[in-house]
Amino acid sequence: MSKLENKKKISDKKFKVIVSLCLVGIVVLCFFCGFFVGRLLYGKKADSLAWIINLIEDEYYYDEGEGVIKGFTTEEYANALVKQLLDKYSGYYTSEEYADVVSTGKGNAFGTGLSFLNADDTTTVFRVSLNSPAEKSGLRSGDVLKRGVVDGQTTEFTTKDKMKDFLENRVEGETFTLFVERGGTELEFTTAKKVYVQSYVYYLDSEKTLKFESEGNAPLVKTEYDEGDNRFDNDTAYLKLVSFEGGAGSQVGLAMDYMKQRGRTKLILDLCDNGGGYMTVLSEVTSYLTYQDGEGKPVIAVAEDKKGKKEYFKSAGDNFNREIQKITVLANQNTASASECLIGAMLYYGKAFSIDNLVVPITDGEARTYGKGIMQTTYQNFWTGEALKLTTALVYQPDGTTCINGRGISAKTENQTIDYDSAIQRAIAILQG
Repeated sequence: MSKLENKKKISDKKFKVIVSLCLVGIVVLCFFCGFFVGRLLYGKKADSLAWIINLIEDEYYYDEGEGVIKGFTTEEYANALVKQLLDKYSGYYTSEEYADVVSTGKGNAFGTGLSFLNADDTTTVFRVSLNSPAEKSGLRSGDVLKRGVVDGQTTEFTTKDKMKDFLENRVEGETFTLFVERGGTELEFTTAKKVYVQSYVYYLDSEKTLKFESEGNAPLVKTEYDEGDNRFDNDTAYLKLVSFEGGAGSQVGLAMDYMKQRGRTKLILDLCDNGGGYMTVLSEVTSYLTYQDGEGKPVIAVAEDKKGKKEYFKSAGDNFNREIQKITVLANQNTASASECLIGAMLYYGKAFSIDNLVVPITDGEARTYGKGIMQTTYQNFWTGEALKLTTALVYQPDGTTCINGRGISAKTENQTIDYDSAIQRAIAILQG
């Protein structure tokens, strides 16, 4: 190697070292610039909060009469801040809580599968998770739990707290009996707390039922039953969608394919008590229930944040069965968020569905959906694993101007019913009309 080549090689190495050092310097400079800008913008607030917390930790004395000086955890400070200042949709999660939220969002669950509304003191079941131990035992939403029996010991559910304590004290695999009131008749069901995978969809027609089931944490399997509903004629199918989570998108797809195989051309889509879920799942579901003529994926919702930045959510594709002639949708005042986005997209693109086909039972004098036109985003702290869910945007329907927040989507007068059963009958009448 010549001296000239050797000098050039050394020069190249020096150049690379200098460039690397410059890049490192730029990264460090950006970090400190961001830090100082953050201090200028938020430093006073951060200093005040730190001062308050330090004083509480060092000086606040309160023993609740038990001789133990009260202290506060990070979780308690965070929850106090969130609950006092933010809306009811925002929330703070510890690392353990957030891991559980992520797991549940994928369909993994543990328990009986019974859900109750937090807003009341009744023991009425609000929802029974599909594929849960409670669902398999025969329990249904609307059942009123009266008492529980385990090992020969009976607990009367005179209050909601007594019922909750009874259920919470059960251990995994322990069988127990629940006595419920349904339609004026007392029934009993044996169930247990178990690990299970939640299903979000089931299909029904005049002759067949399609569910997604499994045992334990095994993957869900499409399961067909020779059980139908004689209220439906040979053209009609019923599809229940309980949430936009986990595998709901693929389950809707499989159910819609099954409907096509069964030769059904009219659909009742039941979104009652569906409080929403993930926009990614909404995108999948919408691809089976609407489309736009021409190329491109249709916009199903538009989110606008506090800075005016817009995000356009689109359907995952065009999987709509062109043989479908008419769709009716069942909704109620617990139909919210992603469910309302789906209804809005179906109305906007108008494929086999219109506002004339929306059926809603009357609740508190109104027949409308919930009216949640805002979006939440969850941010995780990389270092601690904790997370903060914040309301971050207003959500509009596909036209980019219509927002149903606080007012919902209302059914026409002729499609307002007194209860859920009459809503189904009205939906059937619309399809047959």
